[in-house]
Amino acid sequence: MPRVEERRRHTRSPLSCPARLLDKGGHLLFNGRAVDISAGGIRVIGEGGDTLHESLPVWVELVVRSVRTPGPGHRVVKVHGEIRRISVMGEWKSVVVVIFDNDFMERLLDPAI
Repeated sequence: MPRVEERRRHTRSPLSCPARLLDKGGHLLFNGRAVDISAGGIRVIGEGGDTLHESLPVWVELVVRSVRTPGPGHRVVKVHGEIRRISVMGEWKSVVVVIFDNDFMERLLDPAI
């Protein structure tokens, strides 16, 4: 069997967590779950999101489990990005967001940041 080369620029993380897409004013556009995360982008799967379109600037809020810090057991990581691609799967949507924040993965993995 021929070997398929990975062409992605960034390594994917197995992290899966609740995610929300917000407009510049902080209004909820899409509620779902991040299922594919890398330093360059996030794929969020969910229902609804009728007002979403490609090249729309968004804020992505990820609710990440916080195992090393005292408190409620989770924290919110908020990053800025732009919708790159939307795929419709019946009533569900897969939304790919390109992330503009260079320190995204460090903020995601290190609760002190």
